[in-house]
Amino acid sequence: MCEFCTKHGEGKKWYENIANYTEEVFSQVNSERNAKAFLSRLYHSLKTDVERAYTWKRRFPRIYGLIAYPLVAKHLKKTHFGQIVPMEDIENILGNFSSIVRLPCVCRKVTTGENKRYCFGVGMDLTPLFKGIPDFSDFDRLPAAEAKAFIRQLDTEGNTHSVWTFNTPFIGAVCNCNRDCMAYRFQLQMKTGKAMWKGEYVASIDPLKCSGCRECIKRCYFGAVFYDRMNVKCLVNQKNCYGCGICRAVCKNDAIALLERSAVPQVAKDW
Repeated sequence: MCEFCTKHGEGKKWYENIANYTEEVFSQVNSERNAKAFLSRLYHSLKTDVERAYTWKRRFPRIYGLIAYPLVAKHLKKTHFGQIVPMEDIENILGNFSSIVRLPCVCRKVTTGENKRYCFGVGMDLTPLFKGIPDFSDFDRLPAAEAKAFIRQLDTEGNTHSVWTFNTPFIGAVCNCNRDCMAYRFQLQMKTGKAMWKGEYVASIDPLKCSGCRECIKRCYFGAVFYDRMNVKCLVNQKNCYGCGICRAVCKNDAIALLERSAVPQVAKDW
């Protein structure tokens, strides 16, 4: 298990520990004033600060890699980071709450200009804060069953799922992202910092079931799936795999499964 499970999981995956979604934990690590200030400037931070960091990285790549990158990663791990979680675990999380708040995705607003509600507020009710922030005020509420159905639809469409902290270990949001996600661009395209940790799983492809159609390669955002021309099969480079599981939705032969990361020695400590 990852270090967050060890510190905050109470013997299980840390995002399965319902205490991490409660007002009690929120009050230990955050405040309504600080949370409102953070959310109010989130759009500007994603729009301006990320681009500024990327500019410095391009100008001084060695210095940025040695000094700035680890400092940024350390800061985000403490304040606002995400971890990839497969659909089944997200459904289990949602099942703990009677209603879910569906929120506009600020990432997509920054990258595409669209104001679509792909993110969920879970656990502690933060809607009093959302009401006063233009980027979040256009929210609605869903019963848990409807939220789960929406998650399944997004999974089929190719959106990864993740939980996000607002001062660790308080979890306040479930996000559903594609390549328009700023965390994806920030971490994997710009390589300016670590904002998103790999999941508790890795994908595995059964060669006896795989037809070599390569649809899973198109679906994977992390470059983890490749084609073995000699055997005419698809394989997973588990060191690149984030364990999101969205490749499974396009496999017509049910050849892809998720394995516990801790059970795969090569990547058991790779987050």
